Amino acid sequence: MDSREAITRQVFAAWSSGDADAPEAFFTPDAVLTDVASGRFEGWPAIRAFFASGLEKWDDLDLQPDEFWFNADGLALHYVMSATVRDASLYGADVVGLRWSVDVMSYLRFRGDKVCAEFDHHDRGSRRRSLGLDPWVGEAPQPDPIRSSRSVPVRRPDD
Repeated sequence: MDSREAITRQVFAAWSSGDADAPEAFFTPDAVLTDVASGRFEGWPAIRAFFASGLEKWDDLDLQPDEFWFNADGLALHYVMSATVRDASLYGADVVGLRWSVDVMSYLRFRGDKVCAEFDHHDRGSRRRSLGLDPWVGEAPQPDPIRSSRSVPVRRPDD
């Protein structure tokens, strides 16, 4: 396994830990996180504040990387991000207890063995679609037939 993949797996385990401080060990102090759905966060304190505010809504946030592509400066990866709706004010009482699931692509740039930049690409509306609250333009996403271990969007509490 490439050392950058190993570090990235640790980063995503930290993002999934429920501890807003856990990812800090893997980032440079001046790191930048750009999330297309939420904005740009410069420096670890800003990244931590963004992450901590997300954990207030999504205390069981889970990011599961499953594919990696490498270049000289870093790597791109695909992962599935999911969490359980706990607050009825977000999407309505009918979906409390349901789990949304979103496909995400990210690019991580490294300085030595630390992440100095993370660029996350996903569609904020896909949370609502995965819960069945908004229609898909085409068919809903299906598991990748080549990678049968890939999760299926929308997980009901009784699944």
